[in-house]
Amino acid sequence: MSLTQPIIVGTDGSPAAESAVRWAAREAVLHDAPLRIVSALDGPPQVWGDFAIPTTYLEEARQFAASRLKESARIAAEAGIENAETAVLSGFAHEDLIAESRNARMLVLGSRGLSPFKASMVGSVTHAVASHVTAPLVVIQELQPGWDTAPSAPVVVGVDGSEHNLAAIDIAFAEASVRGAQLIAVHAWSDVVLPKALRSDQGLPWENMVTAEEARLAESLAGWGEKYPEVEVRRVVIQDRPVRYLSELSAAASLVVVGNRGRGGFTGMLLGSTSRALLHTCQSPLMTVPPQS
Repeated sequence: MSLTQPIIVGTDGSPAAESAVRWAAREAVLHDAPLRIVSALDGPPQVWGDFAIPTTYLEEARQFAASRLKESARIAAEAGIENAETAVLSGFAHEDLIAESRNARMLVLGSRGLSPFKASMVGSVTHAVASHVTAPLVVIQELQPGWDTAPSAPVVVGVDGSEHNLAAIDIAFAEASVRGAQLIAVHAWSDVVLPKALRSDQGLPWENMVTAEEARLAESLAGWGEKYPEVEVRRVVIQDRPVRYLSELSAAASLVVVGNRGRGGFTGMLLGSTSRALLHTCQSPLMTVPPQS
């Protein structure tokens, strides 16, 4: 990730997308970074069944996208970004956004677009992009009033002890630093729900396991305190499923940061199970970070 790369935010005019623009603009101010706002036409086929798409459709779509971008630029200006770059993307939304991410400091999207299907917490475009994005991706729910009045709410980072996770830790420290916020580093080391009998004292070496997991967290955080001495770190080691505990902490967090691959690091799995689940359950802005971003 280059410090000169822009923060890129996609908009379709939905409430969540407008929240994404507001968040991205504030993030650009915090990092003194350029902001690029894009809107995709999501180009339709020329023929839909027996119905030919009118030739005026594309031009009308461009005009609608331009109006969305004008409104988004106004929102960005209110946040302090007067010179945001805007662009209409002519292809399919998920493909264009994935391509945009290759040149982005981070990509910011609303959790859900203008689709009529409201049961899903994450829209199809955001979900598709999350599985293939090459830059840090921030997914924004609709922001509540007053969200920007407490910029120093904690940043939470999930730590799994893998090398894939190091880029997420680095970015989490940087985000806590620019906010003047505490960093809560969470190592939740049980991926399953244990029966009550196993959680109680049955002669199992739980203390040894906890000590080993605390050491794993300490090892993962080693050196970052020297790079970011101003960041207060609270370490949490808990025998729980990562998704459940991180979701709980997200209610009072300014940002949750996780790697987009888990401990397994399977090459074919471009989105780990924890990051995938958090797309649906996280109550704060969620950043998923590819390895070595």
